[in-house]
Amino acid sequence: MPRLVSFLLLIYSFFLIQTGLPKLPARIPTHFNSAGRADGWGSPGSLWIIFVAQALTCAVFLLVPYLGQKYPNSVHLGLRRLTDFPVSQRVAILTMMNEMVGYLSVVMNLLFVLMLHEIIQAAQQSVPHFQMLWLLVLGAGGTFAILWYYLGKFRRIEKSDDNAIEITH
Repeated sequence: MPRLVSFLLLIYSFFLIQTGLPKLPARIPTHFNSAGRADGWGSPGSLWIIFVAQALTCAVFLLVPYLGQKYPNSVHLGLRRLTDFPVSQRVAILTMMNEMVGYLSVVMNLLFVLMLHEIIQAAQQSVPHFQMLWLLVLGAGGTFAILWYYLGKFRRIEKSDDNAIEITH
């Protein structure tokens, strides 16, 4: 489900740009300082660069679980590689990793959508201003919360694996 939401957010970004372009001036703000004031300008077509970055980010998140299945030695969970876990544990870890990157993809795609929306809104103002704080809170806070939650789940699997090793010895 998170992958579907990510894909829908990507499509929404496309339509946001398509419907916003005709309403934009020839020069729009493309960079904002820490106070949220525009300090860089470009053409409305530069919104497509953000869209491409969003699409590439989405693609990377979709590829991570595939790479974990195809190349389990390349996946690291803390100090251990996926191949350090018994095969029976790998399935659970890959399933959780798939969920985790799905939710991370939703957060990142939502961040891109909101960024595009803010830039389009700022471009239509006489004094362009960008509300950055809540975007940073969403991006950093959402990412941290998801990573914290899933790293805890990975750690519980690791501990259950350690206990199983102690019992067999």
